[in-house]
Amino acid sequence: MPADWVTAARKRVRVIDAFEARDTEAWAGLRARLWPDAGADDLNRECRAFAAGEDVPSIGAVFVARDGHAGVIGFLELALRPFSDGCESMPVPHIEGWYVVPEAREQGIGRALMRAAEDWARARGFTELASDAEVGNVTSLLAHARCGFAEVERLVKFRKPL
Repeated sequence: MPADWVTAARKRVRVIDAFEARDTEAWAGLRARLWPDAGADDLNRECRAFAAGEDVPSIGAVFVARDGHAGVIGFLELALRPFSDGCESMPVPHIEGWYVVPEAREQGIGRALMRAAEDWARARGFTELASDAEVGNVTSLLAHARCGFAEVERLVKFRKPL
């Protein structure tokens, strides 16, 4: 169920929609901006597979934000994880990716995307939504807090090559 919203200053209608196949290229491009160290080919392959209706374990649902010209300016993707640290229910919808182009930030687009994910989860009987962010990603930490998320723990992961 799409959620329309209007920016007061510009009076431009922006729409949050469920992903459609026509969004594949734009969504893949935004994913590459969010995860620049990931392989662009792999990100594109996942997008094409999801668009084709294939099972992509890390992507259960995708929502896109469109500008007044139907261009994709943001996305939120989530997956169902068997569990998520700090959550009481299992499985739990988990925000895997959430991105709005820099020039469109601070206008409520991220919150509108999050509301679409919340609505999707509630409609399927879920009672929690999980997400994570890197400790140093202050922008993401603040965005999560503004959307009502509560921090449940911090974790430092280690690696030792052998």
